[in-house]
Amino acid sequence: MEDHSGPWFIQNLGFGLGLGWTHNLGPRRVESVSVTNRIVRIDNERNDLMRVMPEVHLWIDRWDEQRWSWGPFLALAPGSRIIDAVGGGLMVGYRPHHTNQYSFNFAIGGTLDLDTRVLGDGIIANQPLPPRETSARTKQTSAAGLLLLFSVGWDVSAPRQAPQFDRK
Repeated sequence: MEDHSGPWFIQNLGFGLGLGWTHNLGPRRVESVSVTNRIVRIDNERNDLMRVMPEVHLWIDRWDEQRWSWGPFLALAPGSRIIDAVGGGLMVGYRPHHTNQYSFNFAIGGTLDLDTRVLGDGIIANQPLPPRETSARTKQTSAAGLLLLFSVGWDVSAPRQAPQFDRK
């Protein structure tokens, strides 16, 4: 039985800590670039990242005795600039027992990396440098990506069993 003692939003709110995989969907994210015989070479790139990501989710619907849920989520990727990326999308959660406050969650969505290094305008990997260029420039920008997230969540107001008292 569900507890309806608070607002709907609070009743369906949850938090979690997850492991996320992000895949770059835009220009190649470069770590280091070199020029050999005026040809631009990418030495290291970071287009696929594993990240620890705290998340917040809101269950829209629950079924199978309140054990399965789905709804939107928001996640953050903490890092060297406090927050390196933000993400969001749809999440499905499973509680082993309908009275558990924890859940195992899987989500798919998108990310926005707030500080990504890419090749500068006019610089193309494995191509000659443009005329009058002497080095391969890079620039810092934001970049979009795909996010897959697995988290263990805590639901604020998951249904609870009433305490059992021994009567003798």
